[in-house]
Amino acid sequence: MSPFALQLENVVIHRNGRRVLDGVTLSVEPGSVVGLLGSNGAGKTTLFDIACGLRRAEAGSVSSLGVRDRIAYLTQVVTIPDALRLGEMAQLVYGLSASDETRVDALLAGLGQKLTDKFRMLWKRRANSCSYGEKRWFVLMVILSLDADLAILDEPTAGVDPEYRFYLWQAVAQMRSNGKAVLFSTHLVDEVQGRCDLFYFLHEGVARRFASAAELMKACGARSLDEAFVSYVTGERPSHADDVGDSG
Repeated sequence: MSPFALQLENVVIHRNGRRVLDGVTLSVEPGSVVGLLGSNGAGKTTLFDIACGLRRAEAGSVSSLGVRDRIAYLTQVVTIPDALRLGEMAQLVYGLSASDETRVDALLAGLGQKLTDKFRMLWKRRANSCSYGEKRWFVLMVILSLDADLAILDEPTAGVDPEYRFYLWQAVAQMRSNGKAVLFSTHLVDEVQGRCDLFYFLHEGVARRFASAAELMKACGARSLDEAFVSYVTGERPSHADDVGDSG
């Protein structure tokens, strides 16, 4: 049994003749939050599908602390039938995963009464009366409350406004404090700053590990996170041509 909540070693997969993952090695420790940064089309979702057993790697290995069905997976797109109440969707998920729906109460208790009331309000509403951000946050809370060792979140803040992004990161921090592991993907470079214990930058099939956003900026010779991101994916170091010395 692996000591990691998730460990991928030398994972390889091709798509349309292109090597999407080229020997990716990645690990997530219990009680940690790990980010996966990468541009659109870098292969983040493909990697997550392999981690969850939805797709088979051509080479390499995937191991975890427990069994694969101890992973909860939030996909990039959330679709709930309009006529369904969010609570009915939650009960379906809890039933299929054999999880106790009262587990969400413990998660909400750590987030305060305001979010508990908001969740209960959304529980009663039909999907067609909720914004996308409300639905995505609600589904995230359901996913995080499942009896799983690891939550994998594919671009969890996509389409979510600042209010619900704030609530979302609160829930992720609560998971970490409860000793659970979280692996999330993003193409927004600022989301790896202060949100995770470490992150991997997936580019051209290779995942490079960074301990912090500051380490990425230093490696790229960049003065901002956006500049570091562009430098990393283009391979061009910042010129800072607009910087001139004191002419006196």
